[in-house]
Amino acid sequence: MLSENYDYAERPAALILGRRGFLKVCGLCVGAVAVCGWAIGDLIARRGVIIKARQAGLYKDDKLCQSMGLTSSHQNSVVMRVYKDLNTKPVDHTMHELLHTHYYQRTLLAATTSEANHG
Repeated sequence: MLSENYDYAERPAALILGRRGFLKVCGLCVGAVAVCGWAIGDLIARRGVIIKARQAGLYKDDKLCQSMGLTSSHQNSVVMRVYKDLNTKPVDHTMHELLHTHYYQRTLLAATTSEANHG
């Protein structure tokens, strides 16, 4: 029978990743940070342009509504038709309930639905 004595010793941590491997890993990390930094900087730079374009669009819509004489919701014929169909007035409680939104804490909703789906 073969009776060999195996002697195993782990390599030191410095030898696991040699000098070239270390430089490769560092280079990849620096490259990833540079690309992400450039992308974030580009988004921030374009943010002002997007805000100004949206603002110009809103002003354009306001001018259009003012030229049509629709500066308030009660002047809009479509909205008045909804009031007539529902037999309500602009300041009625029913319209307040239909037109206004309410805040619901989404974390509790997500926890409830995930338990219901998995339970």
